[in-house]
Amino acid sequence: MRWLIWSMLLFAVAVAVALLARVNIGNVSILWPPYRVDASVNLVALILTVGFVFFHLFLIGIRRALELPGRVREYRERRRAQLATNALRDAVLAFFEGRFGRSERMAQTAQEVPALAGTAALVAARAAHRLQEFSRRDAWLNRVSDDASLQQALLMTRAELAVEERRAESAIEALTAMQAGGARHLYAQRVALRAYEQAGNWSAVLRTLRSLDKRDALHPTVSMRLRITAHTSVFDAATDDLALVRRLWNDVAERDRQVTPIADAAARAFARAGDRDAACRIIEAVLEQEWSSRLGAQYARIEGVAPRDRLARAEQWRARYPTESGLLLLLGELCLLEKLWGKAREYLTQALRFAPGSASIHGALARLHEALGEAALAAEHWRASAIASAESASGSRGVGLSMSSPIGAPVVAPAIDA
Repeated sequence: MRWLIWSMLLFAVAVAVALLARVNIGNVSILWPPYRVDASVNLVALILTVGFVFFHLFLIGIRRALELPGRVREYRERRRAQLATNALRDAVLAFFEGRFGRSERMAQTAQEVPALAGTAALVAARAAHRLQEFSRRDAWLNRVSDDASLQQALLMTRAELAVEERRAESAIEALTAMQAGGARHLYAQRVALRAYEQAGNWSAVLRTLRSLDKRDALHPTVSMRLRITAHTSVFDAATDDLALVRRLWNDVAERDRQVTPIADAAARAFARAGDRDAACRIIEAVLEQEWSSRLGAQYARIEGVAPRDRLARAEQWRARYPTESGLLLLLGELCLLEKLWGKAREYLTQALRFAPGSASIHGALARLHEALGEAALAAEHWRASAIASAESASGSRGVGLSMSSPIGAPVVAPAIDA
């Protein structure tokens, strides 16, 4: 459409000039003694127009000639920038392909352009890290240290690579500097979580987990594993400071209080700190929901709480878990503490029926027979307990699903309770 409008305008101008030339009868005289030149106004106008056009084109040519060196330099800069951009693209592609040596070489080529040099250096640093060329990696990172626009990327890279090398303190230092600049995105928090875990800073692990769980940034299984590890670690680290243990327990989310390892660690911490009633309440709250032999063993070992009260509470669970050998063992252990020999024999015999290969049940029966003066039967059960322990250690070392070792020294009594 535009070319049509311009064509119409040119035709209109041409018609106007032709009409003007027909009615123009003037002459132009040029005197240059002894010469005189006469020409029509139309011819002079045409000559002037053509001369102006040629002079204009001449000036354009001169300007282009003067600009030629600059244009050559610009062309070379554009070509170098294009080559550097292509090299950076190839470096990133080679990095994702696992060709780290090529990636580092391409990143070196991209250094020709200052605008791409910092980004290329970060790519090269990661490639050198994958090649375990740590001195070259540090040299690449040092190239970026003075570039303010790349500080966040540099700190993130330093933190992530430090975590991969298990240099937790260096990673935490980089992340702290990064967060001071306001960066708290999800990936940074994930890297911080790994760094805190490596450093054993379980309180920081729990704080970071709460933030990530609010944003559903972790798989539930991974989050649960880390929460169990962190909570059990902080409770195990607590000694006899009851106020600290209570504060730690108050920080445990309601859903985590029903998790067996966490409840077990908390109960042990309360027992060490002297609040054995709280330890019992924690275990009872979990066992009301589901049975755990681990917590049952811990419940039996708690000192300072009357065994008869625990026995009454455990007997309430009998109807809920009728076939649980661990519960029957717990009842038998508590009866041993209360010197209820007949009921202890009944519970332990039933427990052995459900779990004939349990070393803990055989050990409890051995202590019962020792208390009753039945040395032969006690020796038989001690032997069975040792064999079961050896088989358990050889078959599944480190894994224990039954009750733990005997509660204490044998209890001696003169007769069986009626």
